[in-house]
Amino acid sequence: MDYWSECVAEALEDADIAANKEQIATITSWVEGAHENYGLATGSECIPNPLSQENETLKRELRIERDKVHCDECGGKGRITHNGPCHSSNSECMQCRGEGRYSL
Repeated sequence: MDYWSECVAEALEDADIAANKEQIATITSWVEGAHENYGLATGSECIPNPLSQENETLKRELRIERDKVHCDECGGKGRITHNGPCHSSNSECMQCRGEGRYSL
């Protein structure tokens, strides 16, 4: 006996309702159909899963981070120091915007 037939037979037995095999088979087919169409009836299949959206966003961000390369302009420090005869300055690297890595 398959899962749904067994469920229907036990439910009928618990409710003290007598049913023959054909009646149980008819009820089982209705229960199986209802189960298969539940998402369509309630719209639950149309609602996007927020966790899968978040997961896709995180995967995209990870790919972007993995594709970044070491910045040769600042040596990966994110800052560039310019030493002059009278002064020195320290500024954010224009190539990597202070991150030390950048996307190609």
